[in-house]
Amino acid sequence: MRGLARDERGFASLFLVILLPLLIFLIASTGQYSRFITEADADLENAVAGAARAAASCVVERSQAEGNPRIDPDMADMVFVSVLAKNLGLDPVSLEPLPNSGLAKPPSYILVVYNGDDRYAPAGKKYIFDGTGLAVEDVAGAGFPQGFAVSKNDVVPGGAGTRVTTLEMPGVVAVVTGRAKGVMGSDTDTTRWAAARIVKK
Repeated sequence: MRGLARDERGFASLFLVILLPLLIFLIASTGQYSRFITEADADLENAVAGAARAAASCVVERSQAEGNPRIDPDMADMVFVSVLAKNLGLDPVSLEPLPNSGLAKPPSYILVVYNGDDRYAPAGKKYIFDGTGLAVEDVAGAGFPQGFAVSKNDVVPGGAGTRVTTLEMPGVVAVVTGRAKGVMGSDTDTTRWAAARIVKK
């Protein structure tokens, strides 16, 4: 080894012997990181979409029987949390990640349940979970169609922005932000949203 370092060719060989494994490690970890982040994004997107559909199915029985279905907001929030927890490997009460979860900490979410009027259930409610506690706000009914501006931090009825979704009938709009466990300690936040409406039978 000492002989290799005495001339320029030997120094270059020594440099490659040290540098080559480092380059291979960096290339492999970059690919692994990209794959992991893509999988975490897909998991969160599917979990939010499934939870939103489940929440929109929480119809008040009387409204269904009378042919004018409305969503029970409190039941919708409970079902949303339950399905989200199941799909992301979270504790169903605290939303703390279980050992097999891909999340590093409890996700935050905003769920808006919108009925348009208060005939069978509240016109609308917004559930805001910041990772530790839940706050609930009333949402005024303005009939249909109703647009919602969606951002990482809020869902605003009647708002404008780059992401706007419109409900033509009672439904829900949800935004979830989760921190995926990263490779080599590099956790990253991911935000996904979904909207779902009542499906009339």
